[in-house]
Amino acid sequence: MNIPKLYKKFHVDKEHTSIGLFVALNAKYSINKVFYPGSHVHITPSLVFREVIYADSFKNTFKFFEDPETIAFLVANKRYEEEAIFRFYQQDYERSFEGLGNDFDLVISQYAGFVGQAVKSYLKIGGLLVCNNSHGDASLALLDPSYQLIAVYKRLADDKFTISAESLEDYMIPKNGVLPIREDIIAKRRGIAYTRSPSGYIFKKVKD
Repeated sequence: MNIPKLYKKFHVDKEHTSIGLFVALNAKYSINKVFYPGSHVHITPSLVFREVIYADSFKNTFKFFEDPETIAFLVANKRYEEEAIFRFYQQDYERSFEGLGNDFDLVISQYAGFVGQAVKSYLKIGGLLVCNNSHGDASLALLDPSYQLIAVYKRLADDKFTISAESLEDYMIPKNGVLPIREDIIAKRRGIAYTRSPSGYIFKKVKD
């Protein structure tokens, strides 16, 4: 089965499909419905999770999701028996999404800005925000009373990942000893430098 060209270029060839992250999340948590704003062509979640909603504003990305080659690849490589459910929105994630409810189990934020803030209303109470801190999304989530840090994840060799909830108090400690201010993070659009830096963080939404 052919690998879609853009997916191969941006993820497979760079050995960064993150399949191990989604497998680890699926094994540890109860996840059925996933929202992935700022996804571009990163379709790996649909290989693990049955229902995934994607969104990106990059020009003509919708063509990738409508391509029969993409659909055939997902059907041939998904790790579940049920029919894959996926939909793509060609739009900026800061705009409202027509037809989406607040019942997502997981929001994925990877190198796409403040996703966890922009789409928080679509995540159900108890749902998870999985994010890194390249653009400050994890830093903002830590300051947001709607979220609670429950675990960190680390990438190992061969695209495998581990998830740990141990010693969380040792993470997200600013290197300069100064607690970040929300407005500064938003203005700079980058994450705070911390004394320990895992690959990413897992937050649970605890209230609206």
